[in-house]
Amino acid sequence: MMKKNCLIILSLFFAHFLFSQNENADAIFEKFIKEFTLEADGSTSYREYKQLKLITQFSFNRLYGETFIIYNPEFQNLKINDAYTVMADGSKVITPPNAFNEVLPRDAAFSATANHMKEMVVTHTATEMGATIFLDYTLTSAKGYLPGFMGNVLIQESSPIAELEVIVRIPSDQELNHRMIGLRTGPEIKIEANQKVYVWKFNGVQASPKEPLQGKYQLSAPRLLFTTVIGVAETINWLTNQQAFELQINDEMKAWTDNLRSKQTEEIETLMTIQKAVVENIVFERYNPEWLAYRARTPEEIWKSNGGNKLEKTLLLATLLKYANFNATPAIVGPKSLFDEKAINLTIFDDFVLIVNTKSFGTIYMSAVEISNQSLEYSLAQNIFIPLSKGISRAPVEPVKMDNKINIKGTISFNEELKPSGIMEVELTGANNPFLLLQNDKGKFKSLISNKMIKDDDAISIKNSNVAKSELLVKVESTESISDNNGYYSWQLPVITGGFEKWRIAYLDKTRQSNLFLPYPIVEKYSYTITLPLDYTLINKRFNERLKNNVGTVSVEIKPKGNQIEINRELKLNTQMIYQIDYNEFRNMINFWLDKNLSTVVFKKKD
Repeated sequence: MMKKNCLIILSLFFAHFLFSQNENADAIFEKFIKEFTLEADGSTSYREYKQLKLITQFSFNRLYGETFIIYNPEFQNLKINDAYTVMADGSKVITPPNAFNEVLPRDAAFSATANHMKEMVVTHTATEMGATIFLDYTLTSAKGYLPGFMGNVLIQESSPIAELEVIVRIPSDQELNHRMIGLRTGPEIKIEANQKVYVWKFNGVQASPKEPLQGKYQLSAPRLLFTTVIGVAETINWLTNQQAFELQINDEMKAWTDNLRSKQTEEIETLMTIQKAVVENIVFERYNPEWLAYRARTPEEIWKSNGGNKLEKTLLLATLLKYANFNATPAIVGPKSLFDEKAINLTIFDDFVLIVNTKSFGTIYMSAVEISNQSLEYSLAQNIFIPLSKGISRAPVEPVKMDNKINIKGTISFNEELKPSGIMEVELTGANNPFLLLQNDKGKFKSLISNKMIKDDDAISIKNSNVAKSELLVKVESTESISDNNGYYSWQLPVITGGFEKWRIAYLDKTRQSNLFLPYPIVEKYSYTITLPLDYTLINKRFNERLKNNVGTVSVEIKPKGNQIEINRELKLNTQMIYQIDYNEFRNMINFWLDKNLSTVVFKKKD
């Protein structure tokens, strides 16, 4: 009787869950199983079973009409175990053979090295509102596809999940290092035959939030990490134990590099010229290097084919820079918060950079696939970097942290034609410092100041510039007069467009389901003294307000006096991750900062 009552209560709970989730959901996963297996011979397999209830027309017309499975036939084998649909009236429709079609994955397009990749497109048939899709498949990988058995599982999907199971099987004589992030949930552990089985069970998993600014790695999402690999050296040795990491160069590559070097006189110019040539002239093949089990072609092969993935382009750039007498080391990049030095999981790393030691400016972090205004160590400060040197084990590197500041002090005057001009003292540090941009062409700094107030390159004077900080003196002058709007004139204060402005945060919802992830912490400060012609009067009223909370500080001070006004604005965000508990305070701060009334000078002609 007790058991029967428990089953009734459990059934009522799930009925309530399904009802509450279905109110806004397009579909719901009634059951989802993700099963990972390490066999005794070193091969691995991943089995996925999903039972998906379709609720709206949008769910099968746009969201779940097809399932896409990418795999590498050189290392992997795909088997469809079962595929069918149960329609709303209960009739079962087996998925026909012509609903399984293999195509080339989009990211492998135009790549000769990845054109063998397969993407199985499973088109689900007999879909309608109230139908349930069933799909069960297994993807088997040969031994050595990765340096060991490992997984990175997000505990959420794009729709709610009623029942979710994550199952991990390993030989009973091995140990599994596992880590659950964002949830306090442990596995059930049991022995079946010669296998040790770990089972994590979840009920009532909410859909992943459809919100902006969640960050590249979705660090606020619950996830399970597991691996049988111990220590960094084993994984890095596996990765670098291939000919590509010898960074060998041929005569044609040498001649090309010598030609570029002969046209440059400065070390930093040579470095940036070689980087630019690789970024712009060697095709970036956008497929994930993991698809090819991190097997990389040699720099010579990449050079001759004129294209490579992110890992390969990084190796090519490292080779050319090494020949040009730079100490350039490729590195793999991943979020520090997910990194465990004692049980490394290669699946958390998805980026590659070069760590270049220069004689004049110290260490510079740079990409082989895009040009940045600054060394990447500041914008990637929350990451861990593991150097990739063949035959050499190097400790993971953490970038030096510093404040990412924008500090502007400006004195602006309007002439009788209402054209503003004046002087700006500019201090930029960390991620906001366009150090590399200034070394390449100081005139490009014009694009970083709003209002188009820098007429020519001669208006920009660089007082000091290094990787950490740049200081400039800028003469500003507008050729356009302020337009008349029914007798009133308004002028927006100039800002640095590479700071908070670049993040494009113009509106924030009242509520949020996930943590908000900023590109980096920032300190942005503007102090302006603005003088109008004597026959004009200011409309702005005196104002002084400051908000301070766990997230940071925002303050605005407006002091009008006669035909002159002083405006001081400061935004300080202390942290990159804005937790849900702090979101409302963060939103209040940003709304305050974005208030145009507090960053606009308004005036009119005296009566």
